[in-house]
Amino acid sequence: MIAKGKSISHGTAALEYDLAKEINGEAAATEIHRHELFGCTGEEMVQEMKPYFVDFPNVKNNCLRFEVSPSVEESAGMTDADWAKLGNDFMQRMGLMNHQYIIVKHSGTEKNRRQAHLHILANRVSLSGELYKDNWIGKRATEAANGIARERNLVQSKDIGKANREEIKQAMDGILARMQGFDLAGFSRELEKLGFRVREARASTGKLNGYYVTSRSGTEYKASEIAKGYTLAHIEKTQKNLKYNSISRNYGNTLKPKDGGLHL
Repeated sequence: MIAKGKSISHGTAALEYDLAKEINGEAAATEIHRHELFGCTGEEMVQEMKPYFVDFPNVKNNCLRFEVSPSVEESAGMTDADWAKLGNDFMQRMGLMNHQYIIVKHSGTEKNRRQAHLHILANRVSLSGELYKDNWIGKRATEAANGIARERNLVQSKDIGKANREEIKQAMDGILARMQGFDLAGFSRELEKLGFRVREARASTGKLNGYYVTSRSGTEYKASEIAKGYTLAHIEKTQKNLKYNSISRNYGNTLKPKDGGLHL
C-alpha cells in the first residue's frame, strides 16, 4: 500500500476534482466518509473550514491532501465500509481525527481502471484551533501506510516501489536492446506502448535536463531512481552493454567490446 501527503492552498479546486472525477466519461468518484463537514459541494465544504483559518492569516497552505492506494489485488474485494475503515485508520495514525475531513474513493485511474484509491482532504487547523505541522508530511503518510500494511499483512510501499522500479527497468532494457540507437522520443513512445508514461524535465531555458517515468500503478520516478545507468548521461552506455550482452548470449563468448563497438 502506498500513501502520499502534502499541504495545499487550493483546497476547493482539489476537492471539486476529487468529487467530480470521471474516467472516459463515466463517474469514478464515491464519497466514503466525512467528518464535521455538511456542504453539498467542494466549495461549500472548504467554506466551512475557513473560520478556522482566521487565527493563521500568514499560513498559505491551509488544507492537507492525501492519496491512499492499496494494490489492485488487495483492494479487489473491498466494500465501501472497508474503504471507510481504511481511510479513518489512516487519519487516526496521522493524528487528524480532530480535524474536518472528507474521504473520496476513485474507482481507478486513466492508466489503470482497476487501481482504486482514496483521496482525502482535511482542514489543517483542528476543531480545537491547533495548526497541524506539515513538515515531513509525505514521509509520515508513508509511515502510516506501512503501519497499516504491517497490521493487515498488506504489501508495504517500499516493496511496491521496488517492484515498480524493477518492472520499469525490465521494460527499458528490452526496448534499449531492440533500438538501433538512442533517442528519447522513440524510447518514450515504446515505453508508453507498454503502459509507462514518460515526462521530460526541462529547465526554464528549454534545456532537457532529464526525464521521469510513471509506473503502471501510477507512481512517478526520476530516471536516476530506476538506476544511474538510465539517466540521460549514461543511458547510451547502458544500451551498448545490453546489446553486447544480448549478442554474446546468442553467439557465445566470442565477442569483445572495443572502442565503443563490438568485435569478433
